[in-house]
Order: sequence, then C-alpha cells, then structure tokens
Amino acid sequence: MLKLTLDRDYKAAIYLRLSKEDGDFSFQGGKQESDSISNQRLLIMEYLKKCPEITVIREYCDDGYSGANFERPQFQMMMDAVKAGEIDCIVVKDLSRFGREYIDSGNYLQKIFPTLGVRFIAINDGYDNARPDSGANDLVLPFKNLINDSYCRDISIKVRTNLDAKRRSGQFVGSRVVYGYMRDPENKNHLVIDRDAAATVQDIFKWKLEGMSPAQIADRLNRGGVLSPIEYKKAKGSKQRTVFQTKPQALWSAVAIYRILKNEIYTGTLLQGKTTTPNHKVKKTMLKDKSEWSRTENAHEAIISSAQFDLVQEIMQTDTRSPSGANGVHLFSGKIFCADCGSPMIRKVERCGDKEYVYFICNGNKGDRSACSPHRIKEQTVYDTVLAVIQGQISAALVMEDAMNCIENADWEARELKKIEDKISFQQAIIDRNRRLSAGAYEDFCSNFISREEYEAFKKQFNSNITEAQAVVSQLIGDRNSIESGMSDQQGWLAQFKQYENIQELSRSVVVSLIDRIYIRDNKDIDVKLRHRDRFAAIVEFLNEKTKEAV
Repeated sequence: MLKLTLDRDYKAAIYLRLSKEDGDFSFQGGKQESDSISNQRLLIMEYLKKCPEITVIREYCDDGYSGANFERPQFQMMMDAVKAGEIDCIVVKDLSRFGREYIDSGNYLQKIFPTLGVRFIAINDGYDNARPDSGANDLVLPFKNLINDSYCRDISIKVRTNLDAKRRSGQFVGSRVVYGYMRDPENKNHLVIDRDAAATVQDIFKWKLEGMSPAQIADRLNRGGVLSPIEYKKAKGSKQRTVFQTKPQALWSAVAIYRILKNEIYTGTLLQGKTTTPNHKVKKTMLKDKSEWSRTENAHEAIISSAQFDLVQEIMQTDTRSPSGANGVHLFSGKIFCADCGSPMIRKVERCGDKEYVYFICNGNKGDRSACSPHRIKEQTVYDTVLAVIQGQISAALVMEDAMNCIENADWEARELKKIEDKISFQQAIIDRNRRLSAGAYEDFCSNFISREEYEAFKKQFNSNITEAQAVVSQLIGDRNSIESGMSDQQGWLAQFKQYENIQELSRSVVVSLIDRIYIRDNKDIDVKLRHRDRFAAIVEFLNEKTKEAV
C-alpha cells in the first residue's frame, strides 16, 4: 500500500449522488439528469483543475438513491474498481453526497479507505486525507457524519408522516397503479378508470361467478390475445419490468387472476399502508396488522360493485375445483351438504352403456362409515327442486317490491342501514375496549404487577376477542354493501332476484348469486337456504308493521 501524500499521481473517481427526498432528481420534467448532479460535477471538475497529480479515470453517479445506506449500484461498482486497483482516489462534493449513515460513513473514512490506500476528498468540508493536517479534520468528521445521519432520519420521519397523512385523506400514494386504473392526469394522487383494462377486470369477475377457476380464466384470456397487465402497461409506454418474467412476452397466470379477484380496490376502496420498515436504515419490509391499514371507501370510481366483490370472495373460500376436462366447476359445487352430518355431498357420475347417471352422495360416510349413512340423491332431483324454490322466491320478491313501492321502500332501507351501523359501532367498541385492555396489561407487565405468563394469556384472549369482532364487522359491512347496492340497483340482493324474473333453467351464476347452501337429508328431503333470507324476513316484518299502522 502506497503512502498517501500530495507528491504522487492518483487515478481518481468522482462520485455524485442525489436522493429523491433532496428534490430535483433524475428524469423529472423530461430532463435526463438532475440539476444538482450537474452542479456537483461542475464543482468537482473546477476543484481538480488545481490538482495536477489527480487524473479522473471514471465517474460514478447514483441519481435518485438515498444516502441512508451504501447499497447503491454505482457506489458498489466504484468500490469494486477500488479493490481491483483501478482507482486509488475518490472525490465528492461533500460528506453528505458520500453518505448520511453515521456508522458506515465513519467506517469507510477511518478504516476501509486507509487500509486500501485510497485518497478521499470532500471538497466543501475541506477534507483530504492525503494532507498533513488531515488529523485535525478526523476529530470533526464524526460530528459531521452524525449531523448528516440525523438529517436523513428527520427527512425519513417527515416523508413517512406526509405519506401517512395522504393515505388517511384518501389519496393514492402507491408507486405502481393496479391494472384497470391509471393516475388522474390532473391529480397524480387520484385514480381514474382505464376503460380498456377495466372491461377485462369485469370479465374476470363475471367468469368467476360462472364457475371458472383462475387458471381457466387465464387460459381464456391468453387464447383471446388479451395482453397481460405487464404487457398492457408496456404497450401504453410504461418502462416497468419484472424479474419474474421468463418468456419474451408475459402471459396471464392463475396468480395474476387471483390477485385481481382478491383486490378490493376495484370496488372504489383504497387499502394502503399494509407494509412498513423498522426505520430509514433497515429496508426489510414488514406486514402491518390489518387494523393499522389505511382504508378509504369511495376513494375513486368502482369497476366492480361491492355486492359482486363480496360474492366472489365468498365463492373463493369454498372448494370449487373443476372436474378434469371441464370448462368450470359443476353447477352446485361448494353449495350442497348433508343435513345430517354437515359433510359436503360429492358428485358422482356413473355410465351404463349409452346412459349417464349423475347423483350426489354424502362424503361423511367415506372415511368413517359410522359418521353418516351412505345416502344419495339424483342431481336432476336437486336441480328441479332448486329451480322451483328460486322461481317461487323471485315471485315473492316481485310482490314485495310492489308493496315496498306503495309504502316508500327508502324507509325500510334507512331502518336496516341504521341497525347495521349500530351493530358495527357495538363491535367497534368491543375492539377498542380490548385494545385498551391489552395496552393496560402490557403496562402492568412492565410495572411487574403481572407475570409474563399472565400477560401472554391476557394478550391472547384480548387478541382473540378483537379478531372475532373484526370478523363480525366484515360481515356487517358486507350486509351494508348488499343493501346499498340494492338501493342503487347494481346487482344488489333485490336486483339479483329481479334480473331472473322469467328464469326457466339454472346456471352457475344464478346458483352462486341466489343460493347460500343446499342441505340433503337421509330421507332425500331438500332444504334450500337462499342468500339474503334475513333481508326478506326484515321486509316481511317491516310490511307487517306498516300494515298495522295503516289499520
């Protein structure tokens, strides 16, 4: 290792850096490079005119990278060149451009560079470790690095606070816009519908209701030549890339379809702030508790109604695997159960010559014959019964609608919504109370009033209560969405019955929209549980009350 002196020649690299938080960073306003980067280069080159012993070999520039850590691509390339002996001098505008992390910055300046024989110059800080008086500056450097580190921490806190405030106010702050939407040209924090992509999203939800699996939906889109989300964005001019792409053109996949079907953003609801990092120095992301997510309803125009979205989520929770070679699940998949033991009824197909016999058999008898009897029922019998029940309920719904129109059905809807809001408030109070109790138990543990075992037991119970209450709230929100969708006539519970007014045959979409469960008893009795039966019961009660008032 050569001694660091001023009377020998150096092969230098100039290092330039600017973070996004610093302001004018790369590619804003159509510029190829930020003004600050240009200014840094100009200052360094002017300084080096007075240093004939230094020859600039290469320039390294991290434009748009934070100084909170040294995991920057150009910086790492520069260090590789240093270790290879290609560079023995580094020149920066000031220490803050080199880095804002206190410990690592000090490690480079005090250990790594001296060990590698690297001359380091920070122009505005007046630091040059090859000068005889550099020892005096060594006493000041730790304080400057500490100030730079504190500045980075303060900037991080301000950025986090600003982003959180935007999320709470319903503004979109994501780096990438989900397929089906685009940024509002007049407001980058607001989403507007991308009509072409939105039509595909609507098809995906419709096909799921018709019984297709995510893989079958993906195959259908690929066969139809519909561009996958990443290819669609490329076609629109986006430079977005993904490391998961292995083919020249990315195709639709079951995973992509599943993500779309699970994304509540298509109902107009923004769910943000799902992940975080411990601090500005640690970049590992952590999933936040669902209760800490930022949720804003009606933040933008919906592509899918809330009622339709809730129905799809319910379908996806059931086992609806498609039979081999079929285009989708069978008509009653995930809907038909044994009334005696609660097990799903399994669909069986038997062939005898040219004839095909289809029936359902109780699955509870399969593993343990004592659990239930091996009773079965013809599929056609179930089909005829369900169709008759639906036709009868549709007739009843139409009669109810006429009666409601005579009375003013808004009164009923307002009353039902008030009941639901009261229930939600009650459950929310349970959640808040258990959170306070959990916080109190932690304080008692810290004060040694209770043991760790007692605290863990209390915490487990409080968390269980919160989870149960949150599940009830989710169900109530679904009920509220159902009523509100009925009010706006967007596939709400009443509109769903009305649209099948003259139904003569069943389809998968009819079954999943109108049927909750079908129970088969040992004696072949069939009990059809309709969706929204509570709503019908509430209407009947309301109509009876209005009739009594009129007498």
